[in-house]
Amino acid sequence: MDMSLSTIASKENDLEKLVDTFTAALQSACRKTFKTINAETKTKKKKSASWWMDILTIMWKRINALRRLYQRTRNNGELRESRKRSCFEEKKRYRFEIKKKERNSTRGRNTAM
Repeated sequence: MDMSLSTIASKENDLEKLVDTFTAALQSACRKTFKTINAETKTKKKKSASWWMDILTIMWKRINALRRLYQRTRNNGELRESRKRSCFEEKKRYRFEIKKKERNSTRGRNTAM
């Protein structure tokens, strides 16, 4: 490969063509040498928990929105405290729902055995 490239380089006047030839040779060598991973295997999503439901996703997104509102409120102390309270109340409900769903899921599995 080195000899063929050096021969082409000494005879070639067109630099673009020489660079394209070298790039193609380098890519070919890399494909043969290195193991490549399919893009499909990289993009596979993780499996979610069997007890996870859409309502929990909605609650999670709502908590994030409330948290961002609370964090952006700086000048109005009363409004900030109100948003802080609502954020933490929603977070408490969210945690309760998760525990309830997990508990129900594990109970269902144990009774099936």
